[in-house]
Amino acid sequence: MRVLHLHDRLSARGGADRHLWGVLDRLRGRVETLLAVGLDDGSLPQEERRRLGSWQRLKGLERGGWSARGGQGARQRLARLIADFAPDAIHLHNIMDPDLLGLCAATGRALMTVQDHRAFCPGLGKLTAAGQICRAPLGEGCLACFQEAVHGRRMLDLTRRRLETLAGMRRLLTLSSYMAGELAAAGLDPARIVVLPPFVHGLASAPAPEPRPRTHHLLACRLVERKGVRVALDAALMMANPLPLVVAGDGPLAGEARRAAARTPERLRFAGWADRPAMGRLLASAASLWLPSLWAEPFGISGLEAMALGAPVAASRVGGVADWLNDGVTGLALPPGDAQALAAAADRLAGGEGPAMGARAAEDVARRFAPAPLMEALLKQYGQAAWH
Repeated sequence: MRVLHLHDRLSARGGADRHLWGVLDRLRGRVETLLAVGLDDGSLPQEERRRLGSWQRLKGLERGGWSARGGQGARQRLARLIADFAPDAIHLHNIMDPDLLGLCAATGRALMTVQDHRAFCPGLGKLTAAGQICRAPLGEGCLACFQEAVHGRRMLDLTRRRLETLAGMRRLLTLSSYMAGELAAAGLDPARIVVLPPFVHGLASAPAPEPRPRTHHLLACRLVERKGVRVALDAALMMANPLPLVVAGDGPLAGEARRAAARTPERLRFAGWADRPAMGRLLASAASLWLPSLWAEPFGISGLEAMALGAPVAASRVGGVADWLNDGVTGLALPPGDAQALAAAADRLAGGEGPAMGARAAEDVARRFAPAPLMEALLKQYGQAAWH
């Protein structure tokens, strides 16, 4: 079987990227794959690139679809690639241009992993203009999230076009039951929506035989407002337990996090962006991972990675988090935006409850998110797409 994978970029920076690289690694020797990406940001190490199988750049796959410029050329290049490779199934990841989505859907062999909200939200990732989680369906009310009416109308129309093309896919794969519900609420056929969660890739799959000292709490994410970075910085100053918070990541709020760490080094440490080996070390010695998201996380794969290494998670009760976090058993679920509740949860996890929760978390990941059965389920989806 031949499977063509389409992705916007070659990168080590995001959870969607990590998920795909793990899938491609485990597909090697089972099916013939070709990966096409729009951009290469240079962040993926060479040793990991070698495990992707065949891949190439295809200009235009990174398009969002909001501009007509270059669209015809991108469509022609993709059409040639499909004709030349002759895939049995086409698996799309983070492709957002409706013209490219429609081209793939028209083959009758396309599946798409819907990684985030852009397929059904024209604005801020299911956040209202006031910063609250949005529960309204796609519609004219979405225009309230835009200061410029013309831009808002263009984004609403673009999102509707994306939805129309997704309706033609053989299957829509989602990482969480939350995302499946959002797609169904947007009008897509529930019979075509399959929840297929991610698995941990590129980190040790279990904690070490001997307990490691847990020396810090960890915030590991893109440092942007909707990830609750400022909530975490505030919470770090409220903890009673002396363990510091290590902030690992990059993004617009990196400077703010670095300055806060410089002011209170006993409470905060700024590590910057961490590669996979460094992230493994940070997680292995973390008393807890913080996921204080303000938006509805589509899944929250960093939480799964922490649990696999025996670190319990303190996470906002949002989006797909409930699919993997068992409140009070493998970590603690919190109201979003509550720094005081996050600090109190961290103190609990740094105390006597944390190690037991971490051990149960590692067992839970090994049982429910093992790669082998998830890959078998994916191969089944490829077969159904190929032999429709």
